[in-house]
Amino acid sequence: MFSQFFGNYLLETNKITAEQLNSCMDYIRCNRVRMGLLAETEGLLTRDQANELNLLQKKSDKRFGDLAIEKGYLTSADIDYLLQQQGNPYLIFIQALQEEKVLSAEEIDDCMTSFQQDKGYSDTIIEAIKQGDIENILPAFVSAEEEGYTNLISLSLRCIIRFVSTYIRFEEGKFVDSLSAHAMAYQHTVGDQNSLLGFSCEGDDLLIIAREFSGEDFTQMDEDALDAIAEFTNCINGLYASELSFKDIEIDMEPPFYGLDASLDFGGQKFYVLPLFIEGKKTQLIIKIG
Repeated sequence: MFSQFFGNYLLETNKITAEQLNSCMDYIRCNRVRMGLLAETEGLLTRDQANELNLLQKKSDKRFGDLAIEKGYLTSADIDYLLQQQGNPYLIFIQALQEEKVLSAEEIDDCMTSFQQDKGYSDTIIEAIKQGDIENILPAFVSAEEEGYTNLISLSLRCIIRFVSTYIRFEEGKFVDSLSAHAMAYQHTVGDQNSLLGFSCEGDDLLIIAREFSGEDFTQMDEDALDAIAEFTNCINGLYASELSFKDIEIDMEPPFYGLDASLDFGGQKFYVLPLFIEGKKTQLIIKIG
């Protein structure tokens, strides 16, 4: 998730090209974070110490951790901790930028500072983006005050990460009176709480959900692909119904709707639309509570 938010900012500010970002994303899929960068970021090593150990590694057939222990820079407990952290998505993107010779460490530091300042993100939001912490990211993007909106949005995003892709980002959402789109799939739930959950897009960008959720190789936005997307909304709503049942709120799911060149209009009643990018594909998450 961090690679999507920060990577898009680097594109917006012309710090990197689309080709360079794609190269970094390929790197992320194939590599883990180097122990040295991880130890430096965690404050266990200075940059000079990390560079020294990297040079020593080129001269001896020893692991980075073993050399760090020999030099007295790290303990065995430190190494165990770092090994557990090597899959950190924030750090692996930083490493990709350096390894692909896109930006230096100093340039990355400067860009991170500008990223936070330009976007107006608090330290809490920045840390949440680094950790992929949906619940703590949402306050910067979702203006809906009713708890039901944030709960269903949060659940939907977690399901996308779980079933579709971890490479997502989103922009600030807003309430609208109506919505038209080339492709749309949604589902109503009724009972103690009425709601609507759906997805829409222009073009065929929703195919990524259809493919990854169903496991089928859809090539065009047709009835079968839309049916798979509708089934995804049904999956999310099923989980949502389970969550609400613990609060003694009972809801039932109506049959999903899906179609091309579709629109939504509730006679002036507003609903929430959150711009959502999945591996660069632009879609919209649609939520209505009540």
